[in-house]
Amino acid sequence: MTEGKMNFQEHMIEVTKAAAKEAFQYAKAVPADKVEWSPLENGRTTLDLCRELAMCPTWCKETIEKEGPPEFSEEAFAAIKKEQEQWKTVEDCEAECGRRLETLYAFFKTIPDGQLANTKWLPYDGGRDFTVAEMMDYPRWNFNYHTGQIAYIQTLYGDRDMH
Repeated sequence: MTEGKMNFQEHMIEVTKAAAKEAFQYAKAVPADKVEWSPLENGRTTLDLCRELAMCPTWCKETIEKEGPPEFSEEAFAAIKKEQEQWKTVEDCEAECGRRLETLYAFFKTIPDGQLANTKWLPYDGGRDFTVAEMMDYPRWNFNYHTGQIAYIQTLYGDRDMH
């Protein structure tokens, strides 16, 4: 690496940190009485979204590390839900996410440039081969995506501020 130039792994750490910070910045602006408010009957709550964000770094690491696609059994989903229920507040989720992100960032630093183009079939996007680089981008994408959802929830209860 040339001094002053960031490699892909460092770039992914930087943009993921920024996306996580923004997602939780928006989530923490949601009033306590609205954190578990579900818009339009079937919408997800801000707390539910934050629980997913807390898990996201682990899912990313496991997706890259493990053989085969992730497990989608009812038992696997029940175990995830049980783990997530221990995080009662947005701040709990943010703290857990931060711990998991540190583990993910350490993992990213171990991925050699030569492995970034390696592929793995995953059932997302209609099912296709994803590169390691694409899999590394998943947490950043997920944070950005859910920031938009949280901002939309905010508009539904009348908050139009940019947080």
